[in-house]
Amino acid sequence: MLRSIVPKISKVNNHVSLYLLKMDRSSILGDAIDYLKELLQRISDLHNELESTPTPPGSFPPTPSSFHLLTPTTQILSFPVEVRLREGSAVNIHMFCGRRPGLLLATMKALDNLGLDVQQAVISCFNGFALDVFRAEV
Repeated sequence: MLRSIVPKISKVNNHVSLYLLKMDRSSILGDAIDYLKELLQRISDLHNELESTPTPPGSFPPTPSSFHLLTPTTQILSFPVEVRLREGSAVNIHMFCGRRPGLLLATMKALDNLGLDVQQAVISCFNGFALDVFRAEV
């Protein structure tokens, strides 16, 4: 199973110039370890790049907590919500707040509890959580 997950399995050259895969467990495990080290290095490089990138005016700078999983909280946080009425019983909703685990599910449940049927939404989670509901009906 591990062999199917690791994209780079070592290859050896035989006498007929054909590449044969090394199938022994120690080689596969060694390749998996090398691959994990590459991934960790890539994460570190991206983290360093993100920290060194200047933040455009008007945006929120990334915080160290945005790079780690946070434990869910039951606090109720207030944040701006913009609601616009459209034709009939349709509404547009825009909200922006800090990112936390389970926020999308909690927000969708809250909209459902309000009796809103969300038909089209765009969610983005870069430097915070933004939800744009383009069409919801009561």
